[in-house]
Amino acid sequence: MIMKNRALDVRRRRRDIGRVVDLLLWCATAVAAVLAALAHHGGASPVLRFLGTLGAITLASAVLGRALDQLGGRMRPAAIGTFQAVVGNLPELIICIFALRAGLVTVVQAALIGSVLNLLLLGNGLAYLTGGLRNGTMTIDGRHAKVTRVMLVLLMATLITPAIAVNLGTPAAEHTTAVSYVVAIALLTVFVVSLPFRLGKNADAPPPVHNGTGEAKVGTWPLPRVLVLVAVAGLLIAFEADWLTSSLGPATEAMNLDPAFVGLFLVATVGNLSQLAPAVQLSLRGDADTATAITMEGALQVALMLAPVLTLIAPLLGAGEFTLIFPPLQIVAVIVAALLVVFVTIDGTVNHLEGLALVALYTVLGSLFWWG
Repeated sequence: MIMKNRALDVRRRRRDIGRVVDLLLWCATAVAAVLAALAHHGGASPVLRFLGTLGAITLASAVLGRALDQLGGRMRPAAIGTFQAVVGNLPELIICIFALRAGLVTVVQAALIGSVLNLLLLGNGLAYLTGGLRNGTMTIDGRHAKVTRVMLVLLMATLITPAIAVNLGTPAAEHTTAVSYVVAIALLTVFVVSLPFRLGKNADAPPPVHNGTGEAKVGTWPLPRVLVLVAVAGLLIAFEADWLTSSLGPATEAMNLDPAFVGLFLVATVGNLSQLAPAVQLSLRGDADTATAITMEGALQVALMLAPVLTLIAPLLGAGEFTLIFPPLQIVAVIVAALLVVFVTIDGTVNHLEGLALVALYTVLGSLFWWG
């Protein structure tokens, strides 16, 4: 009885601390949005506007991620992963739309590749590293993970094969726009057809009992609060994305940053924060299954939804042609990242050493692109 009362007290204290943290996060997000608006409309320097708006989007994405985290326990892992991937890619989609309108095609192309690298390497790496240190070796559902791995490799191949053909100088190099449209339509078709399976009751097995802290924690917020916060965070990100892209070009020149690096690592990380944070939190609870579903589904949705949509709507935004022909080093990075994640998860278990290896590879890639 005494032990039960102590456990209840610990839970109450954690709940109270969580409420305080949430309140502080909401206040910080509101303050950052106001400061970013003042910097944008007050004629501040491009660097100050860029950094201020980047911080504001980061906080808004954190609020979005915190709200999506409350879906834990309410849906199956695959359904949660798919829903969070679609909604979680909202920040990056908004940023990329405004970037295309501003003519920042190189940044948008790099952001797409960077998002895949960010989720596969940094997202999985941090989740396995932190969760493994706390809970030891963790298990993931082998059947669903196998389907996701196969889909990941096939879709990455579909996305990057045209770029390889063009870079090798094949006759397809003269038809980059047409090839990009074919790829976009093919990927969107797979996305639409696969949704019933990915959201259906047979998409995965029932959530297993996870080692470490028991079953995945069920969200404690009322569903209306979750939906309101998702809507408010998305609206803030929409305004802040416009401010970010207006200062991105002058700021990168002033800071002597390569636009590709900005897209690959800064824009991609900020855009994926709403998926990275829940993945790490779930892994800390011992739920590596849902954490992996979020990051893997997020990478899949970049290929299935984000890249095709941006390709098809680019002319409507006045951005001209936006193709899916990526530079060679970015192609190599995606191939290596996808293969490494497949090898790490193929045995159905993950640990902190494997997570550290993924983070290490992401760091190495960052250094390569830092020097152009």
